[in-house]
Amino acid sequence: MKYLVNIAFLALFFVFSGCGGSSLDEPQKVAFKDGELIADFPANLIKEDLLKKGLIDKNTTVFGFRAYKLSYTTKDDEGKELNASGVIIVPSDLTLNQEDKAKLEQMKAIGLSIVVDNHGTVFANKEAPSVLIANTMMPEGSGVIYSSLAGFITLQADYIGFGDSKEHYHPYLLKNSSANAVVDFYKKALEFLSENNIAKVNSGIFLSGYSQGGYVTLAALKKFEEEHIAVNIATPMAGPYLLDPIAQSVLSLEEIAIPSFMAAVAHSYATLYKQDITSLIQEPYASKLSRLFDSKEYTREEIDKELTTKVKGENGLFSDEIVQNYQGSWFQNALKANSVVDFAPQTPVKLIQCKGDSVVPYAISEASQNIFANYFDTEVDLIPVEDTLGLANYLDHVACAKYAYMIANNIFVEYRKATIGY
Repeated sequence: MKYLVNIAFLALFFVFSGCGGSSLDEPQKVAFKDGELIADFPANLIKEDLLKKGLIDKNTTVFGFRAYKLSYTTKDDEGKELNASGVIIVPSDLTLNQEDKAKLEQMKAIGLSIVVDNHGTVFANKEAPSVLIANTMMPEGSGVIYSSLAGFITLQADYIGFGDSKEHYHPYLLKNSSANAVVDFYKKALEFLSENNIAKVNSGIFLSGYSQGGYVTLAALKKFEEEHIAVNIATPMAGPYLLDPIAQSVLSLEEIAIPSFMAAVAHSYATLYKQDITSLIQEPYASKLSRLFDSKEYTREEIDKELTTKVKGENGLFSDEIVQNYQGSWFQNALKANSVVDFAPQTPVKLIQCKGDSVVPYAISEASQNIFANYFDTEVDLIPVEDTLGLANYLDHVACAKYAYMIANNIFVEYRKATIGY
């Protein structure tokens, strides 16, 4: 496990630090039915960078990848059909040595396994998976972990509100449209891979996601199971699965570190439920939200600068109305309705989270595990990251992500080895 953890961890540094100065020409955009090739990254650049840093040895198999943007249709929370997009990252044999190429050919012959990975919170369209890869030719970290190092096909939906659907508001932490975007993308991805003769795939998928992606993972799992689509294992990570207690906790505080998260919830819920945003957010912040969130131009850091970390009272973010009358409000009822722990999973579920998380408290995962056990008689595992990896210090929400993905990747690799044989 330690070896897998190390290469997964280091891949994240590779993704965010670039390719050690190596140059890569932008690939010619090749059209396919319902999609196009947007990146074609050779294995040698990835491997050379990691070898140069002394992070892997020469015997480590590192695949290249080809990334395809895929267009498809899905439905929002009101049942309206719209165009959406996502990215498919496929391990490739570009510049592999003969031994590694033979390994990939064996995997292709048996069939490649699919990871459906759900990305964390983004607010700028440039950060959505298909847009990010088209602009930089590199996926964010989890795509490299799963595809280049572990040899999975990785699917990442942009979510409604980004990519091809960027004119639609982003339904942040709304479970029905979140699930629709992922499940519909998976269905279309299977058609795309088959019709364009890109890859043979194994039945059964691996499902993961961090933060908002953890929430989306459970929402999608319920829909996958309702539609009798097999999921091997689901690893939701640090997700706000229970929105009501999180909101109650936030409203009891004097300060919050990242105001954009709750402001985005308020904006998306007021939009769907056709409520005045000033019932939740007070001025001068309420009138800013449409520009900040609907334009899809601003990153989280830029949005946070235009808000306040003060929760309530004069110049606070939230209105006196919601602070004083939250119990029984339309907002509380809506948050309860969008909980994603409202079913009995038939799939093995492993909740992964850091104990030091101050954005989504570890207690939310503990409470979710208890609900599955006590209300649905379903055993769900809870994996504390720091204890599992033997880390000396507790980690907060952002710092935890790369370690959580190490554990998820290892779980998937071990399951695949035990069931498929490679």
